[in-house]
Amino acid sequence: MTLPIAAALALTGCSGTDESESGSSPATEQTTSAQATASESAPATTEATDGASDEPEASNDVDDLPDYVKPYPDSEVVSASIVKAHNDKDSKKPEQISLVVRAKAETKDVFAYYEKELGKADYEPLGDEVKTKSARVLNFRHKDNDSVLVVTVADDAGDKKHKVVTIGGNIVP
Repeated sequence: MTLPIAAALALTGCSGTDESESGSSPATEQTTSAQATASESAPATTEATDGASDEPEASNDVDDLPDYVKPYPDSEVVSASIVKAHNDKDSKKPEQISLVVRAKAETKDVFAYYEKELGKADYEPLGDEVKTKSARVLNFRHKDNDSVLVVTVADDAGDKKHKVVTIGGNIVP
């Protein structure tokens, strides 16, 4: 159950806020609803699968994310997750990752930081920055495999001085 929700969050590059802060945009409301559902169905600790389960292995620890997917400097981590999209030992199958932080920063500075950090891991921008009513989005792809990451920056509905930054997508380890 948590895999489709994590995938939806990671692939759409959405960011969310607490339900008390929702109402600022449809994207925020949709993500808040998905996060509420995810928090009801998944514990906040690291999960591991046993041999009888069909659920993939998952972690909610920011330290389990790849080194190049790190919190923006001086930011507050809201959530972090990595879900293996498989149960076997084949390390070439994709993993779904997501990191959400609150940062007091300008959007251009956030994009410049992640362009530099992801660039060190052979990611390059994919297309142009997309501006929506409530967010700005920049996609990245790995030069040598099918890994794709989405960086989304939106105003924090509860504090206009802060941004909510989401990094998510599918990576091939």
